[in-house]
Amino acid sequence: MITQNLHMHSTWDDGQHSIEEMILASKAAGLSSVGFSVHSPMPFANSWECPKERLPDYMAEVRAMQKKYAGEIDVYLGIEWDATAQDLDLSAYDYVIGSVHEIPVPGGGTRSADSSAETTEAYIRECFGGDADAAAQAYFAELSRVAENPHVDIVGHFDLLTKFDEQHRFFNENSPRYERAAREAMEGLVFAGKIFEVNTGAISRGYRTTPYPSAKWLRLLREMGGGVTVSADAHHTSGVACAFDLAERMIKEAGFREIWVLQKEEFVPVKI
Repeated sequence: MITQNLHMHSTWDDGQHSIEEMILASKAAGLSSVGFSVHSPMPFANSWECPKERLPDYMAEVRAMQKKYAGEIDVYLGIEWDATAQDLDLSAYDYVIGSVHEIPVPGGGTRSADSSAETTEAYIRECFGGDADAAAQAYFAELSRVAENPHVDIVGHFDLLTKFDEQHRFFNENSPRYERAAREAMEGLVFAGKIFEVNTGAISRGYRTTPYPSAKWLRLLREMGGGVTVSADAHHTSGVACAFDLAERMIKEAGFREIWVLQKEEFVPVKI
């Protein structure tokens, strides 16, 4: 049974409930440890980040909850750092998730990979001339930058660009160009020692019926010798342990026999 979730959001960013409410829901769901991973500040206005000036207060609240619930549930202080985020000191966090939510587009700027099926279709058509493989290449090239950040422990939602595409309406993960871009990104991240999360967040929000990475990439990750952890990417109390049984089954089917878990100050492998 998976009993740790290090990917949770709260009212400090785009989550729906307070840190304490998320902790209590996690206890009720049988989790033994949780981590909060507030969205890092971005270089443009948005509705989902935690502004830089609020980060000290966020950190203080997590540390306070850590003390309040000591002996009941372990609470960790984390952050979800975006590859296109503002410069930020990440050394004070217990762990860091490295993610990409914005795809760089030709001509400059970015488009969201995390909004809706409609916006996915729009950026492929408007920014990449209908070439979904080119969009995937841009996404995975950006994700490769996560390997360069020594503070990052976990790779967030490896193939997030498929969040609204479980039926492969937009992307073909078996396309040679898509496959090459994803494989190269994965190789670099594994070489850098990053752990990959098996993320169930899109399930709890009704966008998918399976986690990401997909089974294809989980098998390849196992062949490369990479490590995995399981997270719910929870934005609501109802999702703190969403589909953890499915995630564990997929991990085992891909050939993994252990997951990586944060214990005190380090990640350690735990048999499943």
